[in-house]
Amino acid sequence: MAAWIAQLGDAVLRRWAAFMALSRFGFHLLEVALNPRTYDSATRWIITKQIYFTAVQALPIFLIYSLVISGVLIQIMVSVARDFGLSGYVPGLIVGFLVMELLPLLSVLFVALRSGAAINTEIALMHVNNEIVAFEHAQIDPARYEFMPRVVGGVISVLALTGLSALTALIVAFFVIYGFDWTNLAGYAHSMAQLLPVTLVLGLVGKTMLFGLVVTLIPIKTGLEIPKRLFLVPVSVLKGMMRVFFAIVLIEVASLAFKYI
Repeated sequence: MAAWIAQLGDAVLRRWAAFMALSRFGFHLLEVALNPRTYDSATRWIITKQIYFTAVQALPIFLIYSLVISGVLIQIMVSVARDFGLSGYVPGLIVGFLVMELLPLLSVLFVALRSGAAINTEIALMHVNNEIVAFEHAQIDPARYEFMPRVVGGVISVLALTGLSALTALIVAFFVIYGFDWTNLAGYAHSMAQLLPVTLVLGLVGKTMLFGLVVTLIPIKTGLEIPKRLFLVPVSVLKGMMRVFFAIVLIEVASLAFKYI
């Protein structure tokens, strides 16, 4: 029993140390990001490139993906609600479940699979090949030109994709509920505005920004932690994506607990 408790304590201390190291790294990047002098032409170009490859390039596929999922789920909600005489609760269910919970989660998973693993691999290879050290010897800050632009681009991408998927779901919901009867558009917009007050929207933005942070910050930090051995790069990517997955789940559970408990 004593040995088991000692092992558990060591594991908790290691996790805590890793969390504190990630927090210090994140605060350093935040300090860099909040400095107006950071955003020269090179930094802006890297951020733009990150947003393009993460969000813009995959936008058609993502919109189709959001449209299909939203259409199927909304049709199920409407059909079941009509069967039980609960049609009046459908807009609230669409906002509470689809817009606030499911679509942000699907958006961040999409970005994690598309860019999180790629960022982890790229940073790990740069670390193994001593490119990070070369930047430092050349007096070029890697946090400014390599790490921070990826984090900022990732956060903006997750925010944009979440917003577009939510807008797509609301448009689909109107057509599923009312068809092409445009006379109901004003009433529908009014009901949705009541279901989405400013505080709720700000909470969604905050959660989405946290999603964007973990899906970029964790892969970068994990890629910098591995020993400089090329064969360990796949291990770093696997470890980083597992950490990203658990962080996303933790944020989602904490959000649900804050709202409903």
